[in-house]
Amino acid sequence: MTQATSPLIDLLTQINAGIIIFEPFPRTSAELVAFQETVRRLQELEHLGLVRRVFTQVRNIAGQDYYDLAMVQGGMTAEGERLLAEHTGG
Repeated sequence: MTQATSPLIDLLTQINAGIIIFEPFPRTSAELVAFQETVRRLQELEHLGLVRRVFTQVRNIAGQDYYDLAMVQGGMTAEGERLLAEHTGG
């Protein structure tokens, strides 16, 4: 069985609800920095085979690269759907 933390389940729940584009909001420097963790988790979902494909956009700000957009293409895999149902009682 794939181990998933609550933030990963939260992201799967959002994807299941139709949210496929993720951006920092509001677009402040603090939110941009915090958003890097969201992108890391989305990439982990892809690596675990729970979502089909994650595309990212990187922006260079003051010589530092930051993800400022992530998009999930193709939604959840069957394994992602199974895991979400298992954790949400669906």
